[in-house]
Amino acid sequence: AIGYVHNLSKRTALYATIARVSNKNGAALTVGAGPGFVTTGGFTPKTSTGYDFGIRHAF
Repeated sequence: AIGYVHNLSKRTALYATIARVSNKNGAALTVGAGPGFVTTGGFTPKTSTGYDFGIRHAF
């Protein structure tokens, strides 16, 4: 995974993150909305990629 935060001011920032998982030797991990990496039931993707981006403002 790799991420970046760009501060626009003391209270506002832009952020972006991307993560990729490659399964080998029967592993069944994916990038998901849950905590960390989660296992899947049934279908096992060879790779899984997730990303997020947004703006943060502290009031």
